[in-house]
Amino acid sequence: MEDFIGNNAKIIVEWGQLITVSIILASTFLLYLLVKNNKYFLPKGFFGYTMTAALILLILVSGLAFSKVTTMKPRVSFVLDGLEALHNKPAPPFEFYVLNDDSRKNINEFKGKVVLLNYWATWCAPCIKEMPELNRLQSKYQDKGLVVIALSDEEKERLLKFSGKKPFTATAAYSKEFNWADIQSERPMTFLINKEGIVVDYFTGGYDFAFFESKISEYLEN
Repeated sequence: MEDFIGNNAKIIVEWGQLITVSIILASTFLLYLLVKNNKYFLPKGFFGYTMTAALILLILVSGLAFSKVTTMKPRVSFVLDGLEALHNKPAPPFEFYVLNDDSRKNINEFKGKVVLLNYWATWCAPCIKEMPELNRLQSKYQDKGLVVIALSDEEKERLLKFSGKKPFTATAAYSKEFNWADIQSERPMTFLINKEGIVVDYFTGGYDFAFFESKISEYLEN
């Protein structure tokens, strides 16, 4: 579910309320048709009871989904607007520390490389799920000019503990300065930066190797 919400954040925010209300109305109408001619509006037979239960469950789930979308819409819309403001613009400078040697870097130092900047956290299940995919990308394409940066705002000690169990091939890093689009708990969030330092794309939610590979290929070739 977290993957679905993250990967479809824009669609959910824009259309989620309309879709869930439409499902509720359609299900309510079908439920009415199912029982309207029955005594006390009770369903008849196994099929009738099964369909009634399914429709009631669908109405309840859609109601919960409508409530969730309504609650999350202002915050997610704000972040999405911030992401759009970054799109096709130079990557805003910020400094971070590389986990394995504590060297201090600035994102602008990576011009001339294609950068896949992944903002993640050890508490984020979709982040952990996609980390092997990012490591695999780094291994396959580092000689072709790709740099995958796994960036977190967590403490160094926590990240070292994580890396002891699940080593990084990507460049693991940490920073308290990163504030693009005011991202807070909205993770994973990945930015594709071309060789000129332009944020050419961004991706909400977690993805697999094939998805990222399809996105970086044209920028590695240029």
